[in-house]
Amino acid sequence: MKKLLLVGILSIFSWSFLLAQDKGGPSPEIFEKIKAEKISFFTEKLSLTPSEAQAFWPVYNEFEKKRFEIQRQIHEIERMPNEKLTDLSESEIEKITNTYIGSFEKEALLLKDYNKQFLKILPKKKVLMMYRTENEFRGHLIREYKRGQKKD
Repeated sequence: MKKLLLVGILSIFSWSFLLAQDKGGPSPEIFEKIKAEKISFFTEKLSLTPSEAQAFWPVYNEFEKKRFEIQRQIHEIERMPNEKLTDLSESEIEKITNTYIGSFEKEALLLKDYNKQFLKILPKKKVLMMYRTENEFRGHLIREYKRGQKKD
């Protein structure tokens, strides 16, 4: 159960409360806590000024919501039970593989589009740092999760 929670937390980059509802996963309170921690983490690491933060967060949250939906589609295919795979026709398999690859293409186009928007909002160096900070935040969440496990 704890591993499921970790996977859920790490795979979710959209902090939208609506996406967290009625999914049977971690509670909305956990998502809100992580969202608040992410805002603090990014604001500190990127040294966002109040005006930069005001312009950045609505765009970033929109981006994360769209990226989460694409990643959800990818994970649905990746988690497809083996029993279901054996029952698929060749044409169904081809359609699923095309959908799978198409999801990565959609994600790449989304990144390209939002990169342009981020570059209009933040200095170029901060945009580059933002991408690194996303990975650092994932590592931070893993460390915090492990630290919590040791306390249990």
